[in-house]
Amino acid sequence: MVDGLVRSHASVFSGTYLNGKEAVPALEALRDITVPQPGPTVTNPAWSTADAALRRRWDDEVWSIFDGIFTSAALGVRKPSLRFYRHVLRATRAVPRRTFFVDDRPENVLAAISLGMRGTFDTSALYRTLTNVVGDPVTRGLAFLRLQKGHFPTTTQHNETINENYAPLLILEASLVNLKAPPRLWNFFSGEPKYTSDSYPDDLDTTSLGFLTIPPDSEIVHSVLDEMHDYVDEDGIPQAYFDKSRPRVDAVIALNVLTLFHKYGRGHELPHTAEWMTSILLNRAYVKGTRYYANAEWFLYYMTRLLRASSDQTLKERIESPLRERVAERIGAPGDAFCLGMRLLACNYLGLENHPDRQTLADLQQEGGGWEASCIYFFPGAKRDVGNRGVSTAFAVKALEDWSGW
Repeated sequence: MVDGLVRSHASVFSGTYLNGKEAVPALEALRDITVPQPGPTVTNPAWSTADAALRRRWDDEVWSIFDGIFTSAALGVRKPSLRFYRHVLRATRAVPRRTFFVDDRPENVLAAISLGMRGTFDTSALYRTLTNVVGDPVTRGLAFLRLQKGHFPTTTQHNETINENYAPLLILEASLVNLKAPPRLWNFFSGEPKYTSDSYPDDLDTTSLGFLTIPPDSEIVHSVLDEMHDYVDEDGIPQAYFDKSRPRVDAVIALNVLTLFHKYGRGHELPHTAEWMTSILLNRAYVKGTRYYANAEWFLYYMTRLLRASSDQTLKERIESPLRERVAERIGAPGDAFCLGMRLLACNYLGLENHPDRQTLADLQQEGGGWEASCIYFFPGAKRDVGNRGVSTAFAVKALEDWSGW
């Protein structure tokens, strides 16, 4: 077990039966993770001749990570008896809610959890699991981001690299990315276009995100807002591209454009877009994602950005309450790191407590401190899912950093 989920004071208490080769990964994991205060190991059998041989196989440095060893022979009771756990908790003065139990049997872990501990019987990723238990996820995540020195490649599911601007703009700490703003309009691609035509037009989506993230002079913004009106379709919805030969519409893109208009006090100029966003929200039309964006959280998170950017009190009164209901409905739903990060940021803004998803997101952290790349958008024509590990990590860090529970 690890006693001290308060990261400054942790001890290890392993319930795994140390037997033969199966002991190696567990022992190595416990040995390699630095914890200020070691802990005990517990095991059902007494230390037989074979077990004594196993002890001799490891030097004192390995065994010194344990405060003590508790055997069923010495205690007169076996796991998963609750008396066994209570005895060890009393003897070690471990606090259950700050204790992590490791065992290779589900029934033993269940008994530990029933007493208020956390635990796992999956020893295949034990090093990562224990690192996540004793480490601060925000500190480790920020260290990972800084280590990359602004290099966060965007890749497809086939590990093909794309040079683009949208993912760096999504990384919330602008100092952590290498990004230069264009003179006026933004383009999704920062390099050669892929999975599309050789000539790829500037787009309203990346331009809106760019202006919201790295604002240019207001004169430039307002001139671009004027130009965007030329790319509003007959339904009153902004299209995706500054190119009338590509009449694409996407709800998340339209929402991003609407947010930019509200940021600069011109949201009233897109009333049909606001009505459509409200209808999408009320009818849960976002649940399967959109043409370009992979999940429901994109729309819900961007709706919180709209509320944050807008000074229109009527708009806020109309959508804030149903938005809170819709976001609350998503708590605990399956999702990858990027999805959970957006969901938690939406919850944070709306004042919704979401401990389950915070814990799930923290548990997904990798050994190096980052989170795996998640699908953040699609190239539907080329059947490409696009992800960026820097984006997943930045959203995870931002979502977790304002929670006092770590």
